[in-house]
Amino acid sequence: MSNREFYQETFSQVRGTGEIRWEDYEMRKRGRSLKWLVTLAASVALLAALSALAVAANFFGLRDALLPEKGSVNVTDERGVVVPGEYVYKDFVSLSGWGDTPESRALAEWRAFLDGYDQDGAIIARIGNEPTGFEERYGNYLVYTQEMAGKLEEIIAKYDLKLHQWMEVVMPEIWPTAVGNFFKENVTSYSGYIYENGTFRLDGGAELGAGELKGYGPIEYQFSRSVKGTFDDVALNIGDLGDFEEWGFQAADGTSLTLGLGEWNRSLILADLGDSFVLVNVLTGRQGDDTFSSGPIGREELEALADSFLYSALTPVREPDREALQDANARYLESLENQPLETLPSESEDPLYVRTGIRTDVARDFVLLLAERIEDGRREEIAGLLVYPAQVETAGGSYTVNSPEEFLRYYDETVGQSALSLAADMAWEPAPSEVFSDGSGLASAANGAVWFGLVEDSTIRIFTLQTDQWSIRAGDGTITQDTGDAPYEALSLDEGREFLLHLADLIDRGEREEIAGLLTYPAQVKAPGGEWTANTPEEFLACYDETFGTGGSTLAADLRADPEPVLDGSGGLASAADGAVWFHRGEDGNLKVLTLQSDVWLWSIQYWGEKP
Repeated sequence: MSNREFYQETFSQVRGTGEIRWEDYEMRKRGRSLKWLVTLAASVALLAALSALAVAANFFGLRDALLPEKGSVNVTDERGVVVPGEYVYKDFVSLSGWGDTPESRALAEWRAFLDGYDQDGAIIARIGNEPTGFEERYGNYLVYTQEMAGKLEEIIAKYDLKLHQWMEVVMPEIWPTAVGNFFKENVTSYSGYIYENGTFRLDGGAELGAGELKGYGPIEYQFSRSVKGTFDDVALNIGDLGDFEEWGFQAADGTSLTLGLGEWNRSLILADLGDSFVLVNVLTGRQGDDTFSSGPIGREELEALADSFLYSALTPVREPDREALQDANARYLESLENQPLETLPSESEDPLYVRTGIRTDVARDFVLLLAERIEDGRREEIAGLLVYPAQVETAGGSYTVNSPEEFLRYYDETVGQSALSLAADMAWEPAPSEVFSDGSGLASAANGAVWFGLVEDSTIRIFTLQTDQWSIRAGDGTITQDTGDAPYEALSLDEGREFLLHLADLIDRGEREEIAGLLTYPAQVKAPGGEWTANTPEEFLACYDETFGTGGSTLAADLRADPEPVLDGSGGLASAADGAVWFHRGEDGNLKVLTLQSDVWLWSIQYWGEKP
């Protein structure tokens, strides 16, 4: 295969000609909903962890950038995968400037409005995939009703701000064209995006290998510059404000900075440049690991990274030339297509690549492009991305489709029914820590709404696309276990819904022996009163009163309120009620519970053996 063919069949699969809404990618959902896939009305930003100590006199610190209200975020495990049903409240800072600026005050008001608007998703559900009429003026913001548009207009008028007009993706190596040379030779900048006024955000890495720091290796960062005078709706989750050591620092070019050394995998660099505000999110801290950087850092490493940027080159702000950017991006992609394969960067250290053969950045771009296609209603392109044959399940029945043409008959009953909410959910979730693999060879994003992987010709294809109302899964409805056993029937939405309602009935009636018989063993049981391992149903019954005996009725009510299963990429694993229950088909063909948990009563039961 030639290099041009390689890029056409892999890399070019995930690049669109339209604008990708990277702004939405920077944001995450807030709060819980009975229909989590149609919750569009709350914005919470990117990733987690960090903050500051006391602020010295006449010195702006992290506290001065803090937004007045905390936001709820999903708990993630050590791999960065969301733990179903677990939420915590965290501090957020504005990316637009200190808290007393018009930009940050406007952001706080807009977030407060969204936090209480359309919480059950009823409005967005009625809109579906229909045009709202707000796309032209509010295309860079989450606006889909006149009430939202009116509130946003009220806020920007109050603070005398403008709205973003356009956004353009910026490929690696094109940043000097976009904003000038603002970094030193030890810094690498990856792809990102820029707005018409010069506001931009990018991911990147730097080598801290000079002087006494020689040997540390690469350190990852996310760089944001927000130009004043325009409303920007992105905030950053900084965890707990008390986790930081904070001090003032003067960069080599004379710029005054605020540095915040975080406890775990976040640290901060802040600078007010007068006409813009810079925030650098550094992906490690005092006790950080090697997930995104080379390990823990101290004050010296953070200062060295802070000195790797030329802040004075970013002011005064120079508005980008859109046509020049588009031309530069096109030349960059053409140069990649012609680059010899042996000169490409090594991908062996990318965990997602090792598991799936897809680089993390390519997987993220694929999800963003899919969201764009869904939002724009490009049904033929979406049909062309599916793996066939596929099993389509809707409220009207279950069907097998063998080609894109056959699938298009069911487009309106599936993707078309919830396109806007599904696209928004994908655009919120595909940060690198949110695109993951379960070891099956497939990658997943948006809380399991999409599962995708490489097929024989090295192209990326969709194996599962689903909401709690419909699903599209590769195959004809049967799955073969890895052990070589005979094929067994995959989970269906109807079967999963019936199982969940039956489980709710058992919980309400206190049928403890039957409930114990549905669990998968060995199981780890956690409750406020202790922690146990149950290897049999009989052993679990000794823990029953510590779990269902405290909060069973609440869990049963949650299952009845949201009995719609969310299936994984293989069709053999499902969850419901915001992750309160996870279940699968056991070796005997019957459905078994892998996890049950209660957020309210703080107990959980989780399968603790080898993964089924």
